[in-house]
Amino acid sequence: MDNFGRPRQRGIYRPLAPQFIRVLELDPGGFADNIVGRLVPQAIDGESYEAVSYVWGDTRNRRDITINGTTLSVTANLHGALTAFRYRPGSARYRRGVRRLWADAVCINQEDLSERTSQVELMARIFANARRVLAWLGWEEGEEDHRHHLVAVRFIHSFMEDPEANLREARILFLHKDELSGDDRRKFEKQARTWEAVKQFFEIQYFHRTWIVQELGLAREAIMFTALKPTVGADQALELVYIDWPLVGRFVRFLDYSGASLVTHLGLRSWVAHHILMVWETKEDGTPECDFLTGMHWARILGVTDARDRVHGLLGHPLAVMEGELVVKPDYTATRGVVYTRLAANFIRKTKNLYVLSLVDHEDDPSTEAKRDWDPQDDGRMPTWVPDWHSINRTTPFDYSPPAAEVEDPDIRIDGETQICAKGTPLPHLLLWGWVVDEISAVSRRMETTDFPVTHLARERAKQNPFWLDRVWELVFPAIEGSTDARDALAVLESLSLALPLGTQEVDQPVRRAIGPQQTLEEHRRSFAAYVLEYHELWRCASEARGTGTARDDCYVPTRSLYGSLPVEAQAELLRRAEGATSGGFIECMTWLSMCRVVYRTKSGLVGMGSRVSRPGDIVCRVRGSSVLMTLRRIKDPGASRDQVSETGATPDAAPILCVYIGPTVVPARMKRDVVDGGEFGEMAATFRVV
Repeated sequence: MDNFGRPRQRGIYRPLAPQFIRVLELDPGGFADNIVGRLVPQAIDGESYEAVSYVWGDTRNRRDITINGTTLSVTANLHGALTAFRYRPGSARYRRGVRRLWADAVCINQEDLSERTSQVELMARIFANARRVLAWLGWEEGEEDHRHHLVAVRFIHSFMEDPEANLREARILFLHKDELSGDDRRKFEKQARTWEAVKQFFEIQYFHRTWIVQELGLAREAIMFTALKPTVGADQALELVYIDWPLVGRFVRFLDYSGASLVTHLGLRSWVAHHILMVWETKEDGTPECDFLTGMHWARILGVTDARDRVHGLLGHPLAVMEGELVVKPDYTATRGVVYTRLAANFIRKTKNLYVLSLVDHEDDPSTEAKRDWDPQDDGRMPTWVPDWHSINRTTPFDYSPPAAEVEDPDIRIDGETQICAKGTPLPHLLLWGWVVDEISAVSRRMETTDFPVTHLARERAKQNPFWLDRVWELVFPAIEGSTDARDALAVLESLSLALPLGTQEVDQPVRRAIGPQQTLEEHRRSFAAYVLEYHELWRCASEARGTGTARDDCYVPTRSLYGSLPVEAQAELLRRAEGATSGGFIECMTWLSMCRVVYRTKSGLVGMGSRVSRPGDIVCRVRGSSVLMTLRRIKDPGASRDQVSETGATPDAAPILCVYIGPTVVPARMKRDVVDGGEFGEMAATFRVV
């Protein structure tokens, strides 16, 4: 058995010449017939073929096929794909004979590490050169599953005929269902069943696999297929359900950009499919809009069998090449921690920029105890400043305009080994220069997308963080007896409102990486004011209903609303801004950007939004080479030397702050246009050694 639990097969594969691949010539056959075919070597740009995109599935669930007269064991899911895609007796294509396909588990000798590595480097060209990509979503589980897929595919087609009108109708039906009756109620129930089918469609395992990002993104043409598995021995035709990937792409893109609140309300995972599209976004001139690192970030929610393939599976991206070579070479001998660290270090060295740090999203508090050295037995060991692409991630990249500091710094240093990484050698440190902005003093609960829509009391009561906006306001603007300054309240409120959607998008600003729509400052102020008033109205209804149930039932209602806590002048200003406005624009802009993050207050009263693992005592820093602020956490190291960084040009008497990296952050009050030096705010200059 090999490392994946597959029976070893010999006699099928012969060495390939450089730039050569194998194509499977698959014989036709009926559903119950054995899978039979031959492997034919050819130049990668040789004869026409189709590429199969699929999920490996459970590697222990296997089927035998016959290749070059020899038995080869493949996963049941690939067996299903080959069964569905080979020409069938009685079909118009049957007379063509063999179907020329490329499928990785058959066409690559998986037992040969050297070949596997070299073919991975060719993977992008394999899918880009294919005449068509056939995406196999898997067998349907019974007649009901088959009906669900048919309903979903037909609905996506019909929805995209007039998406704006269909989205408006869906919002009315779902967000105001308690107000419906008669025909409208029946219409809601029918549409609810349809959206449930759509939800199940995007939960198919195929959409949650890393390699499809490249396989679909580079395809000339891609079609998705699923089918009801015929009963063995029954005279039943194979009915394929199919839909074009570009249509699916338009559907998920529209929902993410225009219907984030509906996606959240229904619990759709369509946004996962949208991430695939965002990796390949281009500008009007055809050049990539999405850089390689951001593409890595979008793809990290997807699953892989081998964690290193989170990098290898995206090396077909146009910006995976820097200075004429790949940003990192495929390496199946190093741990994922080493592979990820090499990638981050290469980008930092080549760009003199710290953007890669803004993509760090720790699941748990980063611990440095007993984790200062490399350990080849610990697959996930890496510095805290390196994104663990294999960790769970639900945040969007931090992208805020204007920048907090100069976006390049030639003095950035990486101190330590990133190539050999032998056991016991120190993890590499980052040596950085900048300013300490402030220290965090209070942190909110983690925000969830379900917190944000304003609906009705029953729904609010069921939220994980009911009346989240009012409770966040209590944290960032605590009640101070005798305080009546409307200017202070409005300034803090504006800082909070700008932090949640990562700012606004003005006409004269460059296009940003952030997902979703962005409003101008004027649009933002009006829609946020409407949002505050809508939440206040809901709070008022809850307050009036208080006392009708048990004390426990009432505890979800805060003692004050945000609006009710404001001085009279500030209330009047919000009423003026909100006139004729709705909250929809603000909710759509902030939903994806705020999810899984926290709001905090600093010791001096600044308001920010940052990593879910932030905690009181962490420091907010402005660092040269990073366009966004950073949250760092001081740690103790008795062996640290004051002169470790003196040779780099730092102030001789400035002791470096030894710290771990927590994540990117934004403090709108300290991010001003054309201000990239913390000294202008009176911030303390500092050097940082990040482990």
